[in-house]
Amino acid sequence: MFPGKLKTEFRVAVLSVSRPSGRNRIPGEFERRTKLNINVDDVRDFNAMLMRRIAGFREKLSAWLAPHRLTVREIKVHKVLIPTVGVYTPGWQALPALSWAFVEIHTNEGPVGTGEWSVDLGDDTRSCLQRLKQSPRTNLLDLDLEEPLFMAWWDLVGQVLKKPLHVLWAELFERGFTTPRKIPMAAYTWQRFPDSSGKGEVTFDSWPDHAAGWADKGFPSIKVSMTGYDPDSYIELIQRIREKVGPDTEIRIDAHGTWNFQEARRILPQLEDCGLEYIEQPVNALLPRRFFPPDEQPPAVSAITGGFQTEYYFRKMTELRHGLRTPVSCHWWTPPIVHPPGASVMSNQWEPHWYMLERYEAADVSVPDIGLGPWGLWRLAELTRFMGMHITVHSNFELCLQLAFRAAMVSAVVYDTESAGLYLGTTPRRCHPIDNETITISDDVITGGPFDWTGGHLQLSDCPGHGVTLDPERLKRYQYSAEAVSEHRAYSEKIYANYLLDRPRRFNQAGWPKHEKPERFGRHAFPYAVGDILGADPTQQVDTELNR
Repeated sequence: MFPGKLKTEFRVAVLSVSRPSGRNRIPGEFERRTKLNINVDDVRDFNAMLMRRIAGFREKLSAWLAPHRLTVREIKVHKVLIPTVGVYTPGWQALPALSWAFVEIHTNEGPVGTGEWSVDLGDDTRSCLQRLKQSPRTNLLDLDLEEPLFMAWWDLVGQVLKKPLHVLWAELFERGFTTPRKIPMAAYTWQRFPDSSGKGEVTFDSWPDHAAGWADKGFPSIKVSMTGYDPDSYIELIQRIREKVGPDTEIRIDAHGTWNFQEARRILPQLEDCGLEYIEQPVNALLPRRFFPPDEQPPAVSAITGGFQTEYYFRKMTELRHGLRTPVSCHWWTPPIVHPPGASVMSNQWEPHWYMLERYEAADVSVPDIGLGPWGLWRLAELTRFMGMHITVHSNFELCLQLAFRAAMVSAVVYDTESAGLYLGTTPRRCHPIDNETITISDDVITGGPFDWTGGHLQLSDCPGHGVTLDPERLKRYQYSAEAVSEHRAYSEKIYANYLLDRPRRFNQAGWPKHEKPERFGRHAFPYAVGDILGADPTQQVDTELNR
């Protein structure tokens, strides 16, 4: 992971350490026992250089935009509710429909900037739109508007500069090559209940054929979400999927952090012969909030260590990784980064988590989200390559507009053209396909409808900006309303009342053998409150914010 001889000095990092606390704590003992002498000064210097370059890139973009000005003529906000294909079930949820928000910024000068937000608009975006309505002469090309307007802002920038975003970003970040227009994708699959008309079901028995259908369409990789069935059941399932899709299609698996360390250590070695592309989030982190009474807070998160939860997780991920041939990926080890208090994720004010980098090697594949924005994603991608990791970009609960935007970022920022040399070689050249979960949505609201997935690649637009516009008729058809929500909520509550999987779990969520056939899950563990989409909010583990 690190250049030079640093890797050989890492062998003591996997030792388990206990942290003395309170009056029994000997000053300096913990620091002495965990000092591993991994020198990351080269990584610090490289990161500082990246920050200097970003400052120059921002000045360059400001100069490009200086001759131009755009002002608001009209702002349109749309919220839609679109049925899924079957029922969306990650984390033992049951969502027959999902929501998104869209913003269209019509300018007096002609360009229209369009952006997509998962579930709903954030407060920062709503406040920004309100300010723009009150101050219509504001220049929309002001760099301070990038964060709250995100995709819509960059869409306007691309149109003003007359460049597709993947071309614009490649020139902005001085990538030095022609960016690819065809982006390979991984078909995201999971167990699904049938929809209210009885269609779209994916079961333990039908899953291999379902995966093979996407492979036959040309998807170079299949992603398998593994949360519903007993952990051990996925050994047989992955083996059957591998047999169905053949040796030329990659398979990546994602346990979403639902397995404990003992389960991951037992199960994953049995999948090594399946030739997996990588393993994502194979183990969970402890969630301190749930161990404390409601009136007592867990210990404060340390600015240095990130707290027990973070260090426990990275220690166990490192130990697991060193026992596997298959690459491991993780959202939190990207490598680990720390955002200053109050700073937005997109502000690019984060710093690598130096304490963790000096002690652990928790992953091989970096899987960040586009929420870092182009500046942060470029820095993270460069840092990742410098440290010898592979990189791809995670899906983001999206429709096709956001997918196109993400693919443009991957083309310009993540794609790498380095080739092997005869002396010491180069950094890893593996460019992983990007996840595609829009294939599970029944329709879209963009002009022309959903993209054609034949071939398993996304073709980027040659139009300036991201090249995607909204269809007024589809926006009207899928408009979010109480009436639309009510129908889907009634069906989801029917499923929740008796959450019966096609392959019932042999153990309940407490780990004891089950004696009743119905699942009756009392806790739905997907860490995003997407249940709010339908006005139903089942109890969830939501304190994963401590884990960043």
